[in-house]
Amino acid sequence: PTDPASDRPHFWPVPRSEKVAKIEKEDVEHAETFVPKHSTFFATYFTITGLHGLHVLGGVLVFTYFWLPIGANLYRRNPEHLANRVEVAGLFWHFVDLVWIFVFPLFYLL
Repeated sequence: PTDPASDRPHFWPVPRSEKVAKIEKEDVEHAETFVPKHSTFFATYFTITGLHGLHVLGGVLVFTYFWLPIGANLYRRNPEHLANRVEVAGLFWHFVDLVWIFVFPLFYLL
């Protein structure tokens, strides 16, 4: 989708004015001081959140594999084998959820 007034996509990250550009520049310069090496909290937070994101991505990829024709062929050949794989993937997904239940309060409530 494009914006007819400016003939560019809506999501295009171009500032609309010099004032907005200045504010964005100040925000970026201010944010550069908050890097993980300056704070144990931020280092741990970004590490745990990043690892959680990788596990979620892995779970999404596994579930996507089961929905693709490759998984369908496996179901036709050996439905019990596919059912076991789906069950293990579900256990993995719930384990990630369980870990996040403890990680969330650790970072956001303490």
